[in-house]
Amino acid sequence: MDESLLEQASEPLDELTRARLAYRGSLDSARAWRRFSPNPRHHDVTYWTLLTVLFIEPGMNRTTLIDRIIEYAGVSRSTAERAIREARASGYILDQPAGKEVRYQLAERLFDHCVAFFRAYMDRGGLLERVGHGSDDPGA
Repeated sequence: MDESLLEQASEPLDELTRARLAYRGSLDSARAWRRFSPNPRHHDVTYWTLLTVLFIEPGMNRTTLIDRIIEYAGVSRSTAERAIREARASGYILDQPAGKEVRYQLAERLFDHCVAFFRAYMDRGGLLERVGHGSDDPGA
């Protein structure tokens, strides 16, 4: 895990840990869905996988990132490589040379977006609170 992202993040470490676990679960869910539907929209699954993998494990090298995209999204190597190129060109991910290899991480704005998405849609406590479960007022 790239500690520089943790240092720059204003989110508490326990929240980031919960968020990473939730995103990891979403990867497993995507992989399971492919068992029922072998031809999902590759573009959507590929980009979700790319962003999720880098949120979970910032600082991943290119080879491992490609392998993870292939594994979770079920796409070809060329599709995985194209997704990385497009995300990099769009400024969604950043590459950092580290000796002979290149390591990738989410751009700060996308990292912040992932945390906000977790808070809005993936954090069970917050989600239940917004729909009125757990409050004293049953009509809330």
